[in-house]
Amino acid sequence: MPKDRLRIGIVGANGENDRWGAKAHIPAVLSIDEVELVAVATSREESAKIAQQRSGSRLAFSNYHDLVTSPEVDLVTISVRVAMHHPIVMAAIAEKKHVFCEWPLALNSEQASKMLQSASRSGIGHAIGTQSRFSPGLMYMKQLVDAGTIGEPLMFNMTHHLGTMPAMPSHRWWLLRKEEGGGVTLVTTGHAIDIARWILGDVKAVCGKATTFVKEVQFKDKITELSENEFNKVSAFDSICFAIEMESGVLGIASTSIVCKGWGGFRFEIQGTEGRLVAETSDMIQFSNARISIASGKGGYRPTELKELTIPMEFTNVHTLSNTSMGFHIAQELRAFVNSIQNGDTDFSPGFKEGLGLHKIIEGIIRSSDTGSWEKV
Repeated sequence: MPKDRLRIGIVGANGENDRWGAKAHIPAVLSIDEVELVAVATSREESAKIAQQRSGSRLAFSNYHDLVTSPEVDLVTISVRVAMHHPIVMAAIAEKKHVFCEWPLALNSEQASKMLQSASRSGIGHAIGTQSRFSPGLMYMKQLVDAGTIGEPLMFNMTHHLGTMPAMPSHRWWLLRKEEGGGVTLVTTGHAIDIARWILGDVKAVCGKATTFVKEVQFKDKITELSENEFNKVSAFDSICFAIEMESGVLGIASTSIVCKGWGGFRFEIQGTEGRLVAETSDMIQFSNARISIASGKGGYRPTELKELTIPMEFTNVHTLSNTSMGFHIAQELRAFVNSIQNGDTDFSPGFKEGLGLHKIIEGIIRSSDTGSWEKV
């Protein structure tokens, strides 16, 4: 290969196959030639050894400190619960390691700001896992909007409706807790908003209402005849409805939820002066393939049926991993991130700057839920 491979260590490569690190980060890292998986870290020695066996990594650690200080690691990817992102990222930056951190970047904009400042001073490469920007369908949608295919964008509506909370396993306990970054606020809402602002531009102001419909949850792996009455209280918001005003003047209405028994996936419809575009996924936007449809506004006032478009192959840069894999979008982003580092460019997007901006948008929505008024971002 023309350039040295970057040596990657994964924090959160849990030995259990139902964890995000195992389902998404490991397959993503193993699918691209520009990197070598050299280390995995979990919180226990037993799970670290299992992760090592399953991934084929040379090193295994039972804590993140040993991984980020290892001289054999160039780039750290982080896939753990949100509350741990800040300390792990800061430790990796102190060791001059490049960082790929899952979204949410942090618990709040204050932490995110410190992470951005430290990363900028150190000169390391940094990326956040808003990997939906690397979905071939959504990349195509952005190209069509930028090319003026539907004219000037006017307004949009967006939904990201999931049913994850009512059927939650116990290892995701933190998703019930507001102080842990759980609920619908950061993960489900953040991934959706990031696509809207990536395609339509910066957000100017927001107005919305956040609530908790489901007050108690039984973990699906803990339900037995002896535990029918064992419920876990929910402190995090599980649903949000909100309006967005973009800097360009485009207006949008959106709703996100993680308590939809019928699910619904992601849907994003943009109305323009010359037609409309629709993106749809059947599950979480983070890993689901996006179908793109178009309806032309030319030719009179009669309604025009949506026509599904074929996604050009130019938007797929990873061909060694199925596009149905949960790691596919991450692999696409990771390849772009690694290439930017190898080319000497540490100003990658989406990086910590975009992460900080996304935190500020979400915090504006939560403030609005309290004040009942529009909040500037």
